Amino acid sequence: MNMKIAHIGQGKDTLTEIVKVPGHLDAVAKKCYKEVGNFLSKIDRLRETNLHTLEVFAAAYSQWVWACLEINKKNKDKMGAGYIQKFASGATNITTEMTVRNDAADTLIKCSKLFGLDPKSEKELKGIVDSGQQSLLEYDEFYKNAK
Repeated sequence: MNMKIAHIGQGKDTLTEIVKVPGHLDAVAKKCYKEVGNFLSKIDRLRETNLHTLEVFAAAYSQWVWACLEINKKNKDKMGAGYIQKFASGATNITTEMTVRNDAADTLIKCSKLFGLDPKSEKELKGIVDSGQQSLLEYDEFYKNAK
């Protein structure tokens, strides 16, 4: 893997750019890897240690796109056919495409959290944890002043 690491001031371990996209990814995943990788590097969230997470994210995105397209195709032929499959016995279940889509969506959400791409995980990534509780010292002061 070729990559450039920025070392500015106190030593920054975030990557400034991605030079090579993994060859085992398909075209959709490669595009996602580049775009998301560049975005993450711009906001100082991409490190060499989490490039594998970016690969997983890109692969999951490709699977999610494929599943959505397949669901839409099936629904065009017969509305609902992309969501529910009916067996000869009369039993029904969600389609394989729905399972792939849902699993990929879960993976995308998990990877996004690891990169701090939602408000809660962003705070956790920066080490800002708001427990919603007062410290014991704050409570003690409040109690003394209340008497």
